[in-house]
Amino acid sequence: MEKVRESAESQFPAVADPSEAQGLASFFKALSDETRLRIASLLWIEDLCMCEIVTALGGAASTVSHHLRIMEAGGLIASRREGKFTIYSVEKEKLSPIITMIKNELK
Repeated sequence: MEKVRESAESQFPAVADPSEAQGLASFFKALSDETRLRIASLLWIEDLCMCEIVTALGGAASTVSHHLRIMEAGGLIASRREGKFTIYSVEKEKLSPIITMIKNELK
C-alpha cells in the first residue's frame, strides 16, 4: 500500500500536500453547482457586476452573492472595484484546461 501512496503522491503532487489539496477541493467546489457553472459561463464571455449576473440568471441577489463568494474562495473568479460596483471576472488561466469539457457536457 505504501508503494501505491508514493506513486499517487508523485503523479498528483498537489493532492499530496494537505494545503494544496484543500485549494484544489475549493476550486472544484466552486464548479460543483449548476448556478455556479452558469455564472462561470457568463463570466467566461464578459466581466460582469453582480446586478448583471442577477439579471442574466433571474435569481435573488443574495443567492448570487453566496455563489460568488464560494467561487472567489475557490480561486475560480476574481473581483475588482470600479466606482460603486464590484466587477467579477473568471480566472481563465485556471479554467481553460477544463473549459472544453464543460462546453461539451453542457450541450
